[in-house]
Amino acid sequence: MNHRPQKGLSVHTLGTGGGPIVSSSRAGTSTAIRVDGATYVIDAGMGSIRNFRKHASWGELRGIFLTHHHSDHIYDLGSYLLTGWQVPGESFSRPIHVYGPGQPPRTPALDAEHARVVDARTAGRSMAGTEHIVDSLLDSVFASDVVIRMADEGRSDPKEWVIGHDIEIPAEAQADPVLARHPVMEPFEIYRDELVRVTAILVDHRLCFPAFGFRFDTAYGSVVVSGDTAYSENCIRLARGADILLHEVIDLEAILDTFPDSATREGIAVHLRESHTPFDEVGKVAHAAGVGRLILHHIVPNVPGAADTAKMEAFARKDFAGPVTVAEDNDVFTVPPATDSDADIADLNIERAGLTAEVVA
Repeated sequence: MNHRPQKGLSVHTLGTGGGPIVSSSRAGTSTAIRVDGATYVIDAGMGSIRNFRKHASWGELRGIFLTHHHSDHIYDLGSYLLTGWQVPGESFSRPIHVYGPGQPPRTPALDAEHARVVDARTAGRSMAGTEHIVDSLLDSVFASDVVIRMADEGRSDPKEWVIGHDIEIPAEAQADPVLARHPVMEPFEIYRDELVRVTAILVDHRLCFPAFGFRFDTAYGSVVVSGDTAYSENCIRLARGADILLHEVIDLEAILDTFPDSATREGIAVHLRESHTPFDEVGKVAHAAGVGRLILHHIVPNVPGAADTAKMEAFARKDFAGPVTVAEDNDVFTVPPATDSDADIADLNIERAGLTAEVVA
C-alpha cells in the first residue's frame, strides 16, 4: 500500500533510473511532490506514469517541471498530458502547466572552436523549447487521437487544459550555450501558487543547455531536485538549508562495463564522466548545502544488479552526516517525517530525519 497524505509535504519517487535504457527494475526518472493533496511532477521518465497513479489522481496534478530535454526525462510526457484530458472520472481539474527549458539561441558547445565542429555535425537540425514540444505533442504526435476524440467524444481543445512554458533565464546571469552554460547565479522564481514557490538554477550537464535544478518551498519545508548535473556550486546554492535534496548519482566504471566496445562508446564515456556526479562526490554536495536529508535517485547504471547501491550510500555517508537513502521506485518521504506509527512509511524502512519547516513568505 502506498502512502498518499492529503495534508502536508511528501516526496514520491515515481522513477529512480537514469539514462535512456529500458530497465526491468526501475522506471525512468520522475518525482512527484505533493502539498496538501496538490501534486507537482518533476520529469517524466519511461514507465513513471504507471507509478504516478499509485500516488495521485489526475485531478490533483497542477504542474510538470522538466529539468532538461534528454529523452530519459521526457519519454512519458505525452502520456502525462493526454491521459488526464477529459476522461470521465480521471480528468484534470484545472489547466496543467508544463515548465522547462526554452530553445537555446544556438547549439551548445564547449567553446568557439568546438561550436564549429558541432554546427557541421548537426547541420540542418535545431533544438526545441518546452512550449514547442508540448504543442507538437498535441498538434502533431497525437494529432489524430486529439481530432478523433474531439469529434467523436465531444471533448474540448486539449490546449485549454495543457499549457507549455519556456523558462526564461534572467538576463543578468549572462548565460550562453557556448560561453557560459552554467554561470554562477542566484536561484530565480519560475512558478508560484498558494501552496508552493518554485525556483530554478542552471546546473552543469555538459552540452545539455539549459539544464535546471528545481527547489520547491512550502509552508511545511523545502525539497530540491538536482536534475542531471556534475558537481555544481549552483546546485549547492539552490539547496542551501533544504529539508530534502534528491540528487542524481553515477558509478561510471559500472555503467561502462555494461557497454560493448563500439565507435560511440568513448563519446558516451566522456559525456557521462563530465555531466554527472559520481558516488564519491554526491555526499560533498549535501554537506556543503547543509540539507536535512539526501536521497539518491536517477541511478546509473540502470539495469538490474549493475549498480552497487550499498556502495553509493556508504560513500555518500563519508561526507554527509545526515540521513542518506538510495531511492527505489514508489518510495515516499515526508516533511516533517512521518511518525513510527505510520505503517506505510515504516514498511519502506525510511529512517526519520528530524527535519524543520521553512515557511514561504
